[in-house]
Amino acid sequence: MKDSQELKRMTVDDAVAQITDNMILGIGTGSTIELLIPKIAERIKDEQLNITGVCTSNKSEYLAKQLNMNIVDINDVSHVDLAIDGADEVDPQLNLVKGGGGALFREKVIDEMAARFVVLVDEGKMVDYLGQNFKLPVEVDKFNWLHTTKKIESYGKIQTERRMNGDVPFITDNGNYIIDCQLNEKIDPYEFHEFLIHLTGVLETGYFLDITDQVIVGTQQGVQIINK
Repeated sequence: MKDSQELKRMTVDDAVAQITDNMILGIGTGSTIELLIPKIAERIKDEQLNITGVCTSNKSEYLAKQLNMNIVDINDVSHVDLAIDGADEVDPQLNLVKGGGGALFREKVIDEMAARFVVLVDEGKMVDYLGQNFKLPVEVDKFNWLHTTKKIESYGKIQTERRMNGDVPFITDNGNYIIDCQLNEKIDPYEFHEFLIHLTGVLETGYFLDITDQVIVGTQQGVQIINK
């Protein structure tokens, strides 16, 4: 029986194989991407590829630069050819919940810019509906976080909690808080996202809807590739 780490590792090679010379590459965040970054760096070195990377978090940027990858600011590029990232949940329509690592705003900026967006997950992340196993992260402004949270809770009796890092609030790379929302099957992701994104104080939601091109899944039986 393979553990989730082994299942994640299985997905990496199929993603790295999609990288081509002269690409602007969006590099995601999380445990799967930490397995991916050294593989990308290895391929760049072995094949002398000219790859420019943009990263969705300070941590990914740090790891990539440690491996001598060419990383630039998102404002220095006009487009992204390919973005590779993980996800916390994937539904049958390839819609996602992301933000377990707290980088959802930067992830969404880069993943939406990408001409092609590929997601790497282990089979435990495949769900029947978004919110089945994972809470929806919502990035909110620190100034009025409590008022914003109460408005979120007013939508269909949503249960929320401010994410903590030990005994202090978790702070995103953008300097904001994350509110984790317990969802239920009845909640329509499109409607709830629209409600949230119009609240003053919400920067972005962890719903990634209609942007995934391919999901590479590590399963006990091998790698499964699901295309949009």
